[in-house]
Amino acid sequence: MELESDNLLLLISLGTMVTFFLSGSIIFFVIFYQKKMLQKKMETQKIETDYQRKLLQSTIESQEKERKRIASELHDGVGAMLSATKLNLGMITNGTIPKEELKEVVCESKDMIDETIDTVRRISKDLLPSSLEQFGLAKALEELTEKLSNQNTHVTFELIESKDHTLDVQRQLLTFRIVQELINNALRHSEASLVKVVVKVDDSFQIVVSDNGEGFDLEATRKDIKKGVGLYNIENRVSLLNGEVKFESKEGKGTTISIIFEF
Repeated sequence: MELESDNLLLLISLGTMVTFFLSGSIIFFVIFYQKKMLQKKMETQKIETDYQRKLLQSTIESQEKERKRIASELHDGVGAMLSATKLNLGMITNGTIPKEELKEVVCESKDMIDETIDTVRRISKDLLPSSLEQFGLAKALEELTEKLSNQNTHVTFELIESKDHTLDVQRQLLTFRIVQELINNALRHSEASLVKVVVKVDDSFQIVVSDNGEGFDLEATRKDIKKGVGLYNIENRVSLLNGEVKFESKEGKGTTISIIFEF
């Protein structure tokens, strides 16, 4: 009986030790798992913060670039023409121009005023294309591709419309700017002979801009702060449409950028 009692106590002790060991292992696993999850969450938050920072940076740089372009056109174009016209009018008023040259100077001033008006209209049209307001996005994109097409790079537009949907003016303008930037990027960097713009309208709105250019390394471009700004800028604009964008590119095999968003 005493031996059985000792064996029973030994079994109880072993059982208690095993229970403590298992409990400790479970607690250790839970703590380890929670630590790993916390670490992963912090890494995810860091990636998201970095991404948002790059989006903000690309937006600011894009806005500054556009402001500088408009400022340059106003200063070098409109400003220069108005200054020259003012100078001519001053000389006419002061009587410093010989009579035989007066008509020529007046005509020259008129031509400069006409050129200034054309420049202002062009800048205004670039800011808000008149065809976009009057005829809608498809017509504006068709005119854009015709305007940007040149001897070195042919730019085409195709509309595939199975359902009649209309975007509000703000979304049309934002979409127009996205496509405009994609085409300009292809013309500047891809060395392509052909750029295609395809718009598909059904249950969703889809845009595909592709080229047969030299392509690029997507991951390497994302890691390069200067080169990656363009990608982040496109992603930022698409996010304003609550849409998704997909980049496909390989060196020597061209680039395809697909954008899709719901109505």
